[in-house]
Amino acid sequence: MKKVITHIDCPKEWGSENDWDSHRPLLYLACENSYAGIVEFGSGDGSTELLRKFCKISYRDGFSFDNNKFWCEKTKSRYVEDYMGVDISGEIGLMFIDAAPAEIRKLLISKYKDIPVMVIHDTEPGAEYVYGMNEVLSSFKYRLDYQPEGKPHTTAVSNYINVCEWVK
Repeated sequence: MKKVITHIDCPKEWGSENDWDSHRPLLYLACENSYAGIVEFGSGDGSTELLRKFCKISYRDGFSFDNNKFWCEKTKSRYVEDYMGVDISGEIGLMFIDAAPAEIRKLLISKYKDIPVMVIHDTEPGAEYVYGMNEVLSSFKYRLDYQPEGKPHTTAVSNYINVCEWVK
């Protein structure tokens, strides 16, 4: 099942202000409708602090990883040389993927396809030549595409939770 939306109501702090944080509204929706721990691959100004706050107020574990030392220091995330070598333990309900380099995203999606919900940034057709994620995203049972006008798209996928039911 696939659904496309162009608007999500969310608290002001989760609203998008630029191209780099266009994932915020869908990420908020995923946080509100998922359970257990949250993992972020690719930290940044548009997500890490919001996820950290959300995890704190909802009593969830939260982990943020990055392979860029600058962003790790700036966002207080865990440094990893290789995202594919990260060992995730504990119950994870949501994974947010906004990692670099671009080609790692489809590999992370494939590796963690059994996570209940994944949110992936930069899923617009014009970015397919860079990220190459469409094939793996299309393999999920449920797919919700958030396509805000004039900004990068974000997609929520799951094989277990009907993410399309999150919006009317």
